[in-house]
Amino acid sequence: MKFSSTRFPRKVIPAFCATLLSTLLATQSFGALADADNEVPNSNGAKIEEVLVLANHLPTNANNIGSSISSIDTNDFARQANFDVSQLLRTIPNMSVNRAGPLGALTQVRIRGAEANHTLVLIDGVEVNDVGNGSEFNFAHLAGADISRIEVLRGPQSARFGADTIGGVIGIFTNQAAEPGVKTHVNLESGSFKTHYGSAGVSVAQPHGDNLWTGQLNVSRMISDGYSASPLGNENDGFEDSSARGSLGYQWGDASLVKVTLSQTEIDAQGDEQDFDFPSTATQGLVIDADQNNASKQRFANFLLKTEHFGWQQQLSMSETKNRSRFFDTGTLVSGLNGERSKVDLQTSKLVEVGDLTHSLLIGAQYEGREFENIYPSISGANYAAKDRQQSLIGEYVLQTPSRSIALSVRADDNQRFDNATTARVTFSQNLPQNLRLHSSWGQGIANPTFFELFGFTPNSFTGNPNLQPEESTSWDLGLSGSLLSERVGFDLTYFSADLTNEIETVFDMATFTSSPANQTGNSQRHGWEMSMDAAINEQLSVTAHWNFLHSRDPDARVEVRRPEKSGSVSLHYASTNDQGRVSLQVLHNGKNQDSEFIFSTPQDRVTLASYTLVNLTASYDLKPNVTLYLRGENLLDDDYQEVFGYQAPGVGVYAGLKARF
Repeated sequence: MKFSSTRFPRKVIPAFCATLLSTLLATQSFGALADADNEVPNSNGAKIEEVLVLANHLPTNANNIGSSISSIDTNDFARQANFDVSQLLRTIPNMSVNRAGPLGALTQVRIRGAEANHTLVLIDGVEVNDVGNGSEFNFAHLAGADISRIEVLRGPQSARFGADTIGGVIGIFTNQAAEPGVKTHVNLESGSFKTHYGSAGVSVAQPHGDNLWTGQLNVSRMISDGYSASPLGNENDGFEDSSARGSLGYQWGDASLVKVTLSQTEIDAQGDEQDFDFPSTATQGLVIDADQNNASKQRFANFLLKTEHFGWQQQLSMSETKNRSRFFDTGTLVSGLNGERSKVDLQTSKLVEVGDLTHSLLIGAQYEGREFENIYPSISGANYAAKDRQQSLIGEYVLQTPSRSIALSVRADDNQRFDNATTARVTFSQNLPQNLRLHSSWGQGIANPTFFELFGFTPNSFTGNPNLQPEESTSWDLGLSGSLLSERVGFDLTYFSADLTNEIETVFDMATFTSSPANQTGNSQRHGWEMSMDAAINEQLSVTAHWNFLHSRDPDARVEVRRPEKSGSVSLHYASTNDQGRVSLQVLHNGKNQDSEFIFSTPQDRVTLASYTLVNLTASYDLKPNVTLYLRGENLLDDDYQEVFGYQAPGVGVYAGLKARF
């Protein structure tokens, strides 16, 4: 099994960047090639302007971004009734989602064939990847989040966000207090697998002269009996989640803000085990019933200060994220993990408008410290603590015209444990005649080895390799988007290609029965196509769809696991004439893919997982303008499938709930 930790080329190509930038700047004097409309139609034909914040430091209209980026507004149609973010992510191009069992089990998200720990996850701008869990984010911690929007930025983004961004970045944005007054909300839900969920919150925005105080508090609780993660068993594996999030802020002037945010989630996820008993049994290598559970806690705190002086905007962000996991077997502590990340980010930027030209420059410095602790009560040699730090300088320049945008990002990292690294990214967007737009990006990404990979887990089974080098990737994409039929149909076709070097794999020694990670020689190749479409059929009916082709190979030309070559989705949305009732029908297809197989009695170490198609339905009805009743059905055709080899996926699930906002 590969514990990927990608790294990327650390040398920029300054001549290439300078040549490209000077060429593009020289073309600006010729004016716009076209004046394509940056507004897009929604389901009833009305035009809205979508502004995204992940792609650049400057919030940018979606149709003026060179990077490949997608977004989901959870308030669109009936999506606000779906709290499972992993289900929503399946409707975005080139997202491979794998959950090892029931709700609460580890969910991995791979973007464009990159590894799961190459996906950076931000919640309201705070990095939440778990230092103690292979630098992956456990999406179970989002079960109670009051999410308003999701943005997914595809392709290497280390020049923008640092390490662990070879595949891309997922930005989760929660609902924020905006308008003066006091608002409350309550959400209650029950359904299959004896699942019960409740959340409540209050937000306050209180004017103070020309200024504004804001405050929010949201709490939630979920319990579920679940189902057996093992296809061979019948013992249910349940899940519990408790979360609380609060913030307090003060705004003054046009661009000044101070805000403090605190968040904590606690989950307890029961699970089953893979049979690795010795001597081998008839179920060796398979998932069998067991009394195991993972008690996990995540906390983060963030202090944000924004001010403006002499036309320059300053931003100071200080955050601390702590993760704590404890693994139990029949009530006995087996192992534990502690991870902590501290970040200080200072940026200053200036926006200059000259006629139709907009120039924006950002300069920043960042400090990041990470701490890790491995806990193993039965093996004293497995208990250890480690830490490292990184200091970075960041620069970004964005040029925008009514029909063109160019962004150049550069980052220099001073690493305590590894060689220093420099990464770059260039994006370009150009409107063309006939409502067409060309967009392209080139970027570098890096992923440092995890603490597990460097120092190991247990000396008698998984030993570390302190000589590991970071994984590195260079990627580019080129796409064409546009609109048809009086702008009621939008489409995008994008080709991407990525090379990954120094990929980290786990090598198993049959003589000692121990595993250890090592950098592979050669390049891992990933390329493919992303096709997406959205159409407003009439004022009530709309459809969105995407289809992916992915070619993902190891340096030895083997297909990489848990990455379907073909996947896609079609979503049909209906809104009543008075917008009181809404229905969303999703058809999600995941093509066949390979996974690791650990059955010693068989000669192969891979197994092919069959393709599957899920049909989900969400319907909502506004009993009052502020009270909504909803119904959600998942896997309505009761497809029998596996996302991870040996782990059973759920059958039909039906849930009903009520949301009220006052």
